[in-house]
Amino acid sequence: MTTKYTYGVYLRPDPLTCKAVSDLTRLVRRQFGIVSAAAFPPHATLAGAVPSNALEDDLIAALDPVLSTTSAIEVHNAGICRHNVAITFDVDHTISGQKNQAIKDLAVAVNAALAPYTESGEGLRAKPFDAENFRAHLSLASHDLEAAPHLREEVESFLRAMPHSAPSDFVANTVTLFRFYSQDWAGEWWHDLQWTHLRSWILK
Repeated sequence: MTTKYTYGVYLRPDPLTCKAVSDLTRLVRRQFGIVSAAAFPPHATLAGAVPSNALEDDLIAALDPVLSTTSAIEVHNAGICRHNVAITFDVDHTISGQKNQAIKDLAVAVNAALAPYTESGEGLRAKPFDAENFRAHLSLASHDLEAAPHLREEVESFLRAMPHSAPSDFVANTVTLFRFYSQDWAGEWWHDLQWTHLRSWILK
């Protein structure tokens, strides 16, 4: 059976960081025509590009035991960095420089909960969760840069020079399940990406 939808489970930053991400991705879209990061709500991915034909109530039921018992997470934003070809806010470490194990552990638990409902997919959706290389980040410019290597340095310099409202430390207390749709998951899906908010969990 063809898998129509993709699902994502995202850790939401605090409101000031959400504003900063929205402002910066909007500027990059207007200045360079880069749209992929701006196509998403501001987030740190816990589980992304999960193809599934399951009932959404079943996905919510699978996630609920994990997310209803998870505590809010202290997050340190180390600022703008290069993540492969993407430009991101780096939220992968604590202020002391250690891996933010709370985010990684939550990502592992979320992906394990969704594993029984995950189908095979194409393109971005073909990539399984890789706990070993998990790196928490907030994307500012991402997938478009794969096909535009001439813009990578310029976009990074532009973003580094731009003032923003993101605090260096915040508490993330919301995880959200989204449904995503594109007509061509094997192509440049970010041009027609549509998403729907399905459920949020407030972490204690």
